[in-house]
Amino acid sequence: MVTTLAAMSDSARDGEGSVRLVGTAHVSADSVAEVERVIEEEDPDTVAVELDEGRYRQMKGETPDEIAPADLLQGSMALQFLAYWLLSYVQQRMGERFDIQPGADMLAAVETAEAIGSDVALVDRDIQVTIQRFWARMSAWEKLRMVGQLALAVLGVGGGKEEEMSMADLTDADVVSAMMEEFRQFSPEGAEALIDERDAYLAHNIVNLREQGKHVVAVVGAGHRAGIERYLAHPEELPPMDELTGRAEKRFSLAKVVGALLTLGFLAFFVLVLMAGVNDAVVLRLFVAWFLFNGVIAAGLALLGGAHWTSAGVGGAVAWLTSINPLLAPGWFAGYVELRYTPVRISDIGTLNEIMSDETLPVREVFSRMTDVPLFRLIAVVALTNVGSMIASFLFIPLVLPLVGGPFDSVGEVLAVLLRGAQNSLDLIRGLVA
Repeated sequence: MVTTLAAMSDSARDGEGSVRLVGTAHVSADSVAEVERVIEEEDPDTVAVELDEGRYRQMKGETPDEIAPADLLQGSMALQFLAYWLLSYVQQRMGERFDIQPGADMLAAVETAEAIGSDVALVDRDIQVTIQRFWARMSAWEKLRMVGQLALAVLGVGGGKEEEMSMADLTDADVVSAMMEEFRQFSPEGAEALIDERDAYLAHNIVNLREQGKHVVAVVGAGHRAGIERYLAHPEELPPMDELTGRAEKRFSLAKVVGALLTLGFLAFFVLVLMAGVNDAVVLRLFVAWFLFNGVIAAGLALLGGAHWTSAGVGGAVAWLTSINPLLAPGWFAGYVELRYTPVRISDIGTLNEIMSDETLPVREVFSRMTDVPLFRLIAVVALTNVGSMIASFLFIPLVLPLVGGPFDSVGEVLAVLLRGAQNSLDLIRGLVA
């Protein structure tokens, strides 16, 4: 599908550039041939392609496989790694359904442009920004549903009810758009907003090339064609570029509020115990019990996930502190140490996708093979360490506190200690004010 759009303003008639928009529906031999034919016929100054730099480098085979441990644990690199995994997973799904190679149209556009001497412009938004903005728009419940379904997919549960798409249903060969369609079931509003945002972002860059007087052939997925056409005809309707870039503001997070309340609750508990004048030996036993209970459970689950004993030990050693502060997580500490023993590669993504796509394997075998992949083992270590610390935090009061002795033998005695601590605190404050 090809649409030619000339500039609509008076300056267009005075020599402003023009745009020929090629909307690729289905990655097929016909689609690739059309892209090559249009570029050769038009001989444009610039060929604009629906790629960002990361996907362009990946398509060219320039993406490094090695990742340094420090880089992986940085937020930007972790998000980039997640982006690679999501794109790889969706790309494999598309290939399995339609026996196609997503991105063949963009690769053909780049190679044809290079062959005839045209410039290549990467006009799509960074995939990391797209994923972050989508994630920020999701509610806590939508995120929970999404993570839960992905976990079930790993175990091979829930795939049978999925509706199979037909080739006629695939109106956009762009793998990022396909990924957004996959996520629409979790957050329809978030996915819709991001699809509209990408229309505007792509149009911004194409309009900019046109205003520079360039003759442009723009190769985009057919799903974006109508939106881009509208903006090319009416560029005054484009939203400001700064609204389409950068990190999106996160929605209200009930989980963070609960975490903050838990932190305040733990701190208040220990302060009131101290203010109540509880024997120092009892307070020391309380702290030791808190430290050991959190550490043993967190480290034990980390070992269950395949952690090296040093990684598990570090995660267990900090679990007592991270249980109090929700902004920290023992799994990240354990994961950092684990990366020293378990080097993670981008190629691990493809290995995991191959294992998950093998429907002939029983669930136990799938899980066994996945634990042999360094990336999955790292994820398991981080997740299970955090889960262990969380479980210990909730079970400490009902299971361990009565064993500490002293005034903690029963719920009634605990409440009496807390009330006495509160009264002593008020008396202290009154004394300072007076």
